[in-house]
Amino acid sequence: MKTSTLLLITILPIELMTLLLFFLPEKHLITGIMMMALYFGIIMLISGKYIKRGDNAHLISGVDISYEEAKLPENIEKYSKDSKIVGNICLGVGSICFLIVIVYFIVINI
Repeated sequence: MKTSTLLLITILPIELMTLLLFFLPEKHLITGIMMMALYFGIIMLISGKYIKRGDNAHLISGVDISYEEAKLPENIEKYSKDSKIVGNICLGVGSICFLIVIVYFIVINI
């Protein structure tokens, strides 16, 4: 997966959902925002798991390396620490999004 593909999968649906929020009645607005947070959390969890593998250094901002170079064993060892840090950050953000949505729906349903 290339960086542009990851951004397209992440940003385009969130932009469309944001535009559709303008057409929702006011009582459903927060639920729509929570659905966006849920989608963002899912994408962050998937991308965090993908980046954390270690052979995806080309997805990390600040690392100027091609896709083919990122797959070489010496580069995997070189960038594995950075990949794990960025992957853990993505997993943490995704988990926080999930927790916010779960707490919101528990509070609403009580």
